[in-house]
Amino acid sequence: QAVAAKIAFIRDLAASGRADAVDITDGSRGIPLMPPGEFIHLIRQQLGWTEDRLELIPHFTGRDLNTMGIQSRLIGYYAHRIHNVLFITGDPPKMSPTYPRSTAVFDLDSVAMIRLTHGCLNAGVDFGGQPLGKAGEHPPTHFTIGTGFEPEALDQKRELDRLEQKIGNGVDYVMTQPAFRHEPLAVLEPYRDRVRILVGVMILSHLEHAQRMAQIPGVVVPESVLSRLAAYDQPADQAKAARDIALEQAQRIAREQWAGLYLMAPGATAGVQDVLAAVPR
Repeated sequence: QAVAAKIAFIRDLAASGRADAVDITDGSRGIPLMPPGEFIHLIRQQLGWTEDRLELIPHFTGRDLNTMGIQSRLIGYYAHRIHNVLFITGDPPKMSPTYPRSTAVFDLDSVAMIRLTHGCLNAGVDFGGQPLGKAGEHPPTHFTIGTGFEPEALDQKRELDRLEQKIGNGVDYVMTQPAFRHEPLAVLEPYRDRVRILVGVMILSHLEHAQRMAQIPGVVVPESVLSRLAAYDQPADQAKAARDIALEQAQRIAREQWAGLYLMAPGATAGVQDVLAAVPR
């Protein structure tokens, strides 16, 4: 039922014409979920899409596969018309006490995956520098490469150093974590003419959701946001206030002419269409 609801949301979003792409997470929060490539296949199958009506972008983490497995999956993606990939290092496994132990691999981080995809696969060679295929019969891939950035990272210098490396290794666009405050985005101003930056905006579900988000390292939920939500007793009223906050953020991003808006609604998809409808394209 949850999968059917997500596919219905993607169908309606495509029909609205208000979005260009949907990203599909890869075991977010370190829990076992359907892999994004398989989910993209299911979307196309269920909706009868022989051509995608939205760009379908899988997240790709270094957590679950070794170097050889990463190359193999990327080649498989490309063969199945998945040509846009968002590389992130990924969350470590977070298993319940009843779940068998799972080992994180992390042969490659996001910087290395960007470097090897852009510098090798997109150049027609494998990760070892050999031509793709036994006789080089496979042409180069043409992946569009994305990555993430945390405006509120605890170690801002490291985050910016890694951004420099990602740009230097061929990344095409950057999608930020949610920025509830405007000030942290100032560190990205020098990069706006070097790479496309899509600024993250999260639609919170209610006050408790906001409080949980505030506990995540690298995410800052300002007291002003918490206070606006706390002014209402009913969850429905809190949800409306949260949509208003997201709408204000999205409209500011549009006014400042960032390359795009990365809209997140992890609690539910309610409100996504309302926010998108109010943002000029």
